[in-house]
Amino acid sequence: MNRLLSVVSTILLAAFAFPAASAFSDCVPNDTELGPFNPPTFSSTVVNSTTFYSLLPPSPTPLPLLVFMHGSTGQWDFYNESLSFISTHGFAVVFPFVKSPSKDKSPFTTNTDGTYLLKAIQYAKEQNADPNSDMYKKIDVETVIIAGHSMGATCSINAATSYPSASAVVAMHPGICGPFGPPPCPSCWRSDDLAGVGLNMPVIFTTATNDGAFWPAPYTAKHELGCYLKAFGEDDDGEWEGEDSVFVQFNDEVCGEDGEREPVVKDGGHNCPMKNMEGGKPEMTLLLKAAKLYGHMEGDKESKCYGLIYGEEDVEGSLLQLNQTDVLEFRV
Repeated sequence: MNRLLSVVSTILLAAFAFPAASAFSDCVPNDTELGPFNPPTFSSTVVNSTTFYSLLPPSPTPLPLLVFMHGSTGQWDFYNESLSFISTHGFAVVFPFVKSPSKDKSPFTTNTDGTYLLKAIQYAKEQNADPNSDMYKKIDVETVIIAGHSMGATCSINAATSYPSASAVVAMHPGICGPFGPPPCPSCWRSDDLAGVGLNMPVIFTTATNDGAFWPAPYTAKHELGCYLKAFGEDDDGEWEGEDSVFVQFNDEVCGEDGEREPVVKDGGHNCPMKNMEGGKPEMTLLLKAAKLYGHMEGDKESKCYGLIYGEEDVEGSLLQLNQTDVLEFRV
């Protein structure tokens, strides 16, 4: 009898060791704690000369996939803490390189057409189907969040045009839309492409008032807003027939340089997604909310995740309620 009880206890402990995939937790206003899918396992793999870094947290069931592309001269160290934080909330993360982790530090190593994000998705699918892989049957390859920063944000928009079944796209500080940019086409994205993406999936587009990467601040943000409005219309008049989207222009205060990442990198303005304190506030925590909303909650408009992104000013912790933005444009 004691042996039977021991076996039953072991089974129950295994059953409740991790959260059920059907019971992902909803968002909370200040989600700065590590999630229950912890710790994620890091791996580095080279496939056909392309290097992929990945994070896979423990889970009894497959987890949604987040593919994230770095900016020009980008390094894993710029984003790893925030991406690891997001992974603990229930996401497999794949981070591709154009040439290699060392060569991608060069400003001459570029890609803007989304090729490497698409390669990251394909890599995850192949690993998920390979019985010899540590990722075997551990990724929900039907639920994909495409995201990136700067050059990688341009990549995310262009990758989403070629992968319309993605659950959402999060573009953080992309280059200015073409044809003139900067950067000019063909190293650009176009507003009509973004509009097409928005017909298939939700779009979260971020920038900052003090972003001076492509034009002197505040004109980078002003031009990015113009590109967004060109894609989604000048007014939220209810005529937008695509998926929900939002343009978020964070203010100088929340995206100001705080010195926390020095000497590795400065984290103000254009590099606001490189902040790593408190889960990477404000931009990487917004990425987490968007990933949970569309990766876990299937876009449920009754969820707290939805309210924190699209909710009115009376919703605690919503973008409208927080004093962190200079411009918010919703298309819902």
